[in-house]
Amino acid sequence: MKISTEAAQKYPALEEMVQWYSRRMEKTVFWEDKVHAELEIVEALPNKLIWNFNVTEKHCNQLGNIHGGCVATIIDICSSFAILTYEGKGGWKLIGVSTDLAVSYMSGIAAGQTARLECEVQRVGKSLANIYTKVYNDQGKLCYSGSHTKYSIDSRL
Repeated sequence: MKISTEAAQKYPALEEMVQWYSRRMEKTVFWEDKVHAELEIVEALPNKLIWNFNVTEKHCNQLGNIHGGCVATIIDICSSFAILTYEGKGGWKLIGVSTDLAVSYMSGIAAGQTARLECEVQRVGKSLANIYTKVYNDQGKLCYSGSHTKYSIDSRL
């Protein structure tokens, strides 16, 4: 996982979380580790995080497009990190845990393309947050979208 210099400077907590995930990979193999190396934060704005994801064959189904489970995984990861760009009252220290994830599959993205994920934080409350993600292909066509609800675990740690 990578983060642009500008985004890291603007959101130090975001950079810290990227570094933590990267260190974690050295110890144990987790499901989401199959996608981390291909993810890069390219822009961080107030309440919005933009990623690039390099689609390789290992991420694809037999039709040559990103596997549906892989799409759900990258939406889950990317939208979770977006919480750290929230600039309203009462932001979270951690990215929380998922309570709900709904994904819409409209069109495929093939191996060799770079998907662009735009994650917009819609609401962050004391215990729940809502993030909406749009996933575009190389031509700027909307291919997938996701609605993600997160639960804060800040008080539990």
